[in-house]
Formats: sequence, C-alpha cells, structure tokens
Amino acid sequence: MKNIVALFCLISFSTFAQTVYQANEVEKVAEPGGGLALFNRFVVANLRIPIHAAAKGLNSRVLIKGVVETDGTMTAVGIARSLDSLCDIEALRVVSLYKAWKPAMLKGQPVRQAVVYPVVFRTPPIQSYDSTQSAMIEYFDKNHTMITDEKKFKFRNVIPVNRYGDVRADILFQEKRSGEWKTVKSFPFQKDEIWVKLSGPVKLDSVQAYRISANMGNWESPSEEIVTQADGRLLSFVAYPGSGKLPSVSKSYYRDGMLREERITADSLTQVTSWYENGQLGNVILLDNKKKVSVIENWDMDGTILVKEGAGTARIQAGIYDGEMVYEEGLVVNGLKTGHWVGRHSINDLVYEEDYQDGILLKGVRNPGKQPTEYTVDEIPPQFRGGPKEFVKLLNEHVDIFPSINPANGIPRGKLLVSFVVHENGKLSDYSLDRGVTKNVDRQVMDLVRKTSGAWDPAVKKGKKVATRHTLPINFGSR
Repeated sequence: MKNIVALFCLISFSTFAQTVYQANEVEKVAEPGGGLALFNRFVVANLRIPIHAAAKGLNSRVLIKGVVETDGTMTAVGIARSLDSLCDIEALRVVSLYKAWKPAMLKGQPVRQAVVYPVVFRTPPIQSYDSTQSAMIEYFDKNHTMITDEKKFKFRNVIPVNRYGDVRADILFQEKRSGEWKTVKSFPFQKDEIWVKLSGPVKLDSVQAYRISANMGNWESPSEEIVTQADGRLLSFVAYPGSGKLPSVSKSYYRDGMLREERITADSLTQVTSWYENGQLGNVILLDNKKKVSVIENWDMDGTILVKEGAGTARIQAGIYDGEMVYEEGLVVNGLKTGHWVGRHSINDLVYEEDYQDGILLKGVRNPGKQPTEYTVDEIPPQFRGGPKEFVKLLNEHVDIFPSINPANGIPRGKLLVSFVVHENGKLSDYSLDRGVTKNVDRQVMDLVRKTSGAWDPAVKKGKKVATRHTLPINFGSR
C-alpha cells in the first residue's frame, strides 16, 4: 500500500510540475527578479534597434510570449504580436538572454506559467540615414559646417552601415562637382582577427574575434571600435567622442552577447552599471577622476536590493582576479565604502580583505592567511619604465612630423590614441591605433611603441602584477 501511495504522489507531483498555468490560476504570478522596472532597464541596455526601423522613428512594441520555468528561465519563447521581421528577431534575442525570472507559486511550490511581456522599440527619426545606400550621410557647406539645406550642399561623409548602424565598409569623403558627388578621400574600414580572453560562468581560455573600426582620420571626429565573435555576437564596444578625448562610452559583453558592463563618462565622473550573468542588474557605481568609488545601487543575483540611495550592505561584482569574478562585500554609508570589506571568489574562497574610512582605502591584504601581500593603493596603472619624460624624449628622437606637413593644414595636431596590452613581464601585445593624426606620424608612433615592449612596468592590482589593456594618449601641437 505504501508503494502505491508513493507512486501516486510521484505521478501527482510530476503532473503538477509539467502543467503550464495561466496568471489567473496561480497564487503568485511569475515576474522578473527585482521587478518589471529592472527588467525594462535590462531590455533597453541590450536592445540593438535595426537601423532601417530606427531611421523612421519608433514608438512601438513587440509582444513576447513564453513559459517561465521553475528554475527562473524562459522556454517556448515566441512572438505574440509582431512589429517587423528584424525587430521581432532582436526582441526574441534579448528576452532569451534574460534568466532572472521568479517563477509562479501555487500551494507553496514553484510552477510553470505562461507569460506575455512587451519589448518597446523607441527612438527618434535618424535623418542622416539613406536606405537606398544603406549608409549614414552627413552634408556640409563650403565652410564644412553640417547643414540640411540641399542648395548649400558642398561636401558629405558617406558612412556605410550594417543593419544595426555599425560601420561596415570604407568611409567616403565626397565633394559636389558639376552636380555630381566625387570621392575626394576614403578612410579604410578595418577588420582584424584577434583572440579575446573570456570570463564568466563558463571558463574558456580565449575565443576567436574581430576588432572592427573606422574613423574619419582626424582627431575632431567621433569614432567607434567594436569587437565581435565570429558569429557576430558582441564582445565589446567603445565610442570616442572626438577632439582627442578618451572613450565616452564603453561596453563589455558575456559570451552569449548579453551586456555585462557599461561605462558612461561625462566631465570627471564615470557611471559604471553591471549585470550578473543571468541578466539581473547588479551595480550602479560612480567613479571620479581619482577612481574613488561611490556605490549608488546594488542588487543580489536574485533581485534583492542591498544598497539603495547609497546606503546598505553591498555585494559588488569587483572584476576578474585569477580568471574568476570576485564579489566584494561590506558596508556602504553615503555611497562610500566604510569599515571592513572582503573579496571572495566564493563563500569559502577569500581573495582579499580591506579596511576603508569614508571611501578611502586604509589597508588591504591579498591572499590573507596564505602568502599575504599588503597594499594601500587599490590599483597602479602600467607605465613606461623611464617615466613620461623619457617616453616624450623617445618620441622627439624617433618621430619626424615634418614629412607629414601639408602646407594647407600646417603641422599635425591633435591627440593620437594608441592602446595595447601590458603583460606582467612588461612586454606588450595586441596593438591598436584608436585615433591617428596623419598616416606617417601614426606609423612612426606605432613602430616606436612596439620597440618599447619589455620596457614597461605592468599594472598592479591589489598588490599583484596583472596584465591589462592600456590606452596611451600622445599630444601633437595644440588647437
């Protein structure tokens, strides 16, 4: 008899677990972890609106249907109401990345529930997009001032873009001659194969990727650099605002193409927003130009709020150490780290301990109890071993700007940006010219930087030498 009862209970539980309930049939409906507002922030951050739709201006939505499973994932994802084929595909992609659902509850047990959620596409019209050429076209008058009056068109930039608005081919600078547009100069589209180290829940040494960039060849113009996997999924995005300034927006992604971290810089502040690998919003942090940290908001992976308006006990994604994500835990008062903080890979894997007062690091110990290393500075950036003055001396000795002088333009000016990885032994790799001034000067600077490989002091993070990507600005002339 006991066996029959046990079998009946097992069959009943299996049926209960497999049934898909509607919202009106459960005691507590399925919902995004942290609430709908955080889910919408995830969607907005990850959504890449197809350029053909964005160009017309949008304020529409795609309705996505699916089944929220008992483990917080969504299955059977499909379209309940369509917008157009490309927008539908993008909506499905973004919602499928999100795995931070709280399942429906019935009789004290998590159950499967059918849901329908909107994905909103909202953007103003993009007047510069020309659908016939699949390109962004910017028009200028004889004084190179951007205009919209066709009667005054004298020059234009033709920027070929893919379906998401990313540059896909050479940028053309054209002049109107006898009623026809003639190409005066082209700026090369670059697509370089690289290998990128990944981090996250799945450990992989590296993945094949492509660094894609194109710019107008002058320091005033904005530009972008994108790193994608071979299948097109994003790994990183960097936007340079022009005028030689460092990146205004930078993003990094998990391997599945979900946004991991976004950094937006304005004036002297950088806002850092990060997400867990399940799509739950993790941190909103402010950094000043001295890298002082202010914790504004913080959530746990299940959507529980830990820090609100700069007060609470935080658990922060602090970055990758020894190939794994470290989570910092400690008290936040007025947005500042206060008292004793610990950094762990997991509950039983202590990486470092630190003490703070009003956001200022007093003392840190890496690998406490093992081979401890003490430090009072969180991070020291890489630098040329001889110092900035010695590097400038090398530039003056090895970079000849005079062959680059054009009588019409004078001496090359602006801020050249070159980036590279500085390894623990001081050697360099993975060079990239992020912003140039002239081809000849650019080539000479890149040659010189390569020759300095081995002559750099690496970055030091929490008392340990680490490999890091470094962006080196080099000024030529003045405005």
